[in-house]
Amino acid sequence: MAAYEAWRTGSRRGYSQYVLGILGLITVLDYYDRSLISILIEPIERGLHLDDAQIGLLTGVAFAFAYGVFGIPLARLADRYGRVRILTAGVFVWSVMTVVTARAVGFATMALARSGVALGEAGAFPSIQALVSDYFPVYRRGTALSVIGVCGGIGLTFALAGGGMLNDWLGWRGAFLLSGAPGLVLAVLLWLTVREPARGGVSPAGESRSDDRGVGASLRILMGRRSFVHLCIGLALVCIGAYAQSTWTPAFLMRTYHFSTGEVGAYYSAAVGPGTLISIFVGGLLNDWFLRRRHYAGPVWILVAAFALMVPPAIVTYLTRDFALAMGLTLGTTLLGGIWVAPLYAVVQSLAGPDLRALAAAVASVITSVIGLSAGPYVAGLLSDLLAPRFGARSLGISLCLLNATYVMGIVHFLLAIRTIKADVAEAEGLAISSCDRGTA
Repeated sequence: MAAYEAWRTGSRRGYSQYVLGILGLITVLDYYDRSLISILIEPIERGLHLDDAQIGLLTGVAFAFAYGVFGIPLARLADRYGRVRILTAGVFVWSVMTVVTARAVGFATMALARSGVALGEAGAFPSIQALVSDYFPVYRRGTALSVIGVCGGIGLTFALAGGGMLNDWLGWRGAFLLSGAPGLVLAVLLWLTVREPARGGVSPAGESRSDDRGVGASLRILMGRRSFVHLCIGLALVCIGAYAQSTWTPAFLMRTYHFSTGEVGAYYSAAVGPGTLISIFVGGLLNDWFLRRRHYAGPVWILVAAFALMVPPAIVTYLTRDFALAMGLTLGTTLLGGIWVAPLYAVVQSLAGPDLRALAAAVASVITSVIGLSAGPYVAGLLSDLLAPRFGARSLGISLCLLNATYVMGIVHFLLAIRTIKADVAEAEGLAISSCDRGTA
């Protein structure tokens, strides 16, 4: 109520906190609706008579294709015509399509529903990133973005725990049916109470900057920054393994330890939920600590360290038959797997400048999704099917172990990004006209 009163009375800082709260709630729903399918893989597979490769297509390609096709155009529309408008439409669309998922009768209809969810989220995520970056100055941006990341972790945790329990009570169709309504309410609240902010950059005379560049010209600016290109390539590679493991780990636990969806949802969410929230927030604090000291490569070193340290415990997790050890190691990989999120978001925004914020976020997330989300779950499922004749129920765990190789390949590109990050950030800040010192909050 205090934040809302600040909105009514015009307090800039109080209103920024209110906007961050609304965007955080939207992010919770974003990740809940996106991740719900991962805890429901087993009942969906049985109910629709699908195999692992088809499930991999549903969780990966069906989502990522629509996200990739619409993400960049919607982000450019958000940059040019208003982030609040695109975000409101996105929340409405993905909420409706989440409800439609409950009516799927086979692979094709489920794929269409997943594509509809992706269409809504394709315009939402870049708009959220851009709004946060315009409402908070650069030296507070990492912490603000970490709040968004924490909310994503909350949404994932709710999807694992709540989705599993809803499936036990109502079945997987009931779980999807109940997940769409909150988004419709938030879409209305967003439209009525959140103002479109002034862009982060201003001209020397003080006028608001305008940007009439097309998508092609804008992309050429971003792709001219070598560190941005290497960050995107590295992120795409590591997300092949990350999306594969996050999608298939609940199914792996069910097959290995013979638990129900509700039991795995409870155990797994207890392991990954708190660790995700803590690590994402700590990552944001570390990012801002580096940037206050103008150590622009520091956030990228966080990515390098996190993925390098993640490989050994991840391999053991999928090879051990000790459930307690597996959960303990999962907590460790979760702490490492969340700490890089806010630094990545912040670096992308620093490399964008005020006129390209949504587009930069979209490029990073589209490349990540089209390659990481498309390839990761599908390749893991396909490898599992191929290895099953020899390894039986162990095939999925071995498949997930093999995909840790993508972390090593991604680290190489993160190291290459470090070589030019300082010059590229300086160029972007030149476009932003003293963006380090300006902000809405």
